[in-house]
This record gives sequence, C-alpha cells and structure tokens, in this order.
Amino acid sequence: MFQGLHLLIPAKADPERDAVARAWEVGGGTVLRVDRFWSPPEVEPAKTRLYGNDTFCLVLAQKLGLTLESPVDDLLLRVDASWLGREVLGSTLEQVVTGPFPRFIKPQVPKLFRARVWNEPEALLEECRGLDPKTLVLSSEVVDVRAEARAWVLNGRVVMCALYEGEGDVSTARSFLDTVARRTQLPPACVLDAAWVEGSGWVLLEANAAWGAGLNGCDASEAARCIAAATHT
Repeated sequence: MFQGLHLLIPAKADPERDAVARAWEVGGGTVLRVDRFWSPPEVEPAKTRLYGNDTFCLVLAQKLGLTLESPVDDLLLRVDASWLGREVLGSTLEQVVTGPFPRFIKPQVPKLFRARVWNEPEALLEECRGLDPKTLVLSSEVVDVRAEARAWVLNGRVVMCALYEGEGDVSTARSFLDTVARRTQLPPACVLDAAWVEGSGWVLLEANAAWGAGLNGCDASEAARCIAAATHT
C-alpha cells in the first residue's frame, strides 16, 4: 500500500504517531523520524509524505517543495447551514468583540489564538494582543455538546469513524459525516469532527487537515491511507 513512500514524522515519541508509523511500515513504507526538521533528510519529494504538528509539516513542506492538502479555513460558512445545528458567523476580531457574550470564537486560520468559549470581550482582546484587528474569526452560539466523533475522509468517503468524547451512536455519526463528505468540496483527504448537540442531533463541528490530525480513537491503518493522500508535489 505504501511501498516506495517515506513518511516523515517528529522524532519525539507519541502514541498516535507511533501507531500510524507502525501501520505505514506494515503497509510496506518507510518511516523517518526527524529531529531537526528545518534541515530535512535527503529524500525524493515525490515519494515523501508528512505527518506531525503544524510547524513540523509546514516547514518541511516548504523545504521539500511539497503541497499539504487542507480544508478551506471558512468551510463552516460554505456548507449547508442545517448541518451546523447552531448559528455560525464569520467576522473580524474587531467586530466580534462588539457582539454578545458568552460565545465560542476561533480564528479562521488555526492556532492564532485559543479556540474556546469566551465569556467576555476583555479576555479575548488580552489573548489576541498584537493581532491585526482585521483577523478573520468564526463565532457561534454556545451549545450543549454531549458527544464528539471524528471521521477520516478519503476521496469524499468516510473510511473510519470513532467517538472521542462522551457517549453516542457512532454509526449515526458516521452516516451524518459521510453525507457531509459526499456533498461538500473537500481536499482528497481530511478529517471531519461532529458533535451531538441536545435538540439538534449530530452537527458538523469542524474540519481538519489529515497531515496534522490526531487519531482520536480511529484505526491507524485507515488514517495512514488518508495521510498518504494529504501530501504531494
């Protein structure tokens, strides 16, 4: 399955990455654990795939001339609103602090500040000190989440789904996320998260890049297939 392909992962041990590494090797590929990722090993880019944290993968992709496939940052603003089960709005940092609180707020570009429920604008402004007021954000009303599920998606189909928070019916979560995957423009591989919201059922929580997503209870072999499709020259 992965014959001739090199998977580059961080040198530091991690249970989920180690599981993916074992699955990669079982599938016939080779795994290279990279410590100094700013100085990549000599590998053929066309036969190289990446899996790790954002900084690790983004720097290596730049150094090796690779493209990392990721869902668009504003995906939640583009999908069918009935899949969201809550009001989700796109705005800027300077706009969102004038709105009602508490509210769940996250940057459209991941990791610029912590994505969480903010109870007052002052705390959010302190968190975002130094950021451009025009920074794009997503905000939503606070809902009662009872369970969360993760699905790995390959070529528009869910290949694996598991619960990672709370208790719920994973088969209905998978069915819902498979519908989302089939009807949404997504990269060749990605991860979709769903939440069970009281009164709404399963709703789309967020989408993440396969090259940086944790397993969250999913099978490493299926995840590895998605990871292989998430990097290319």
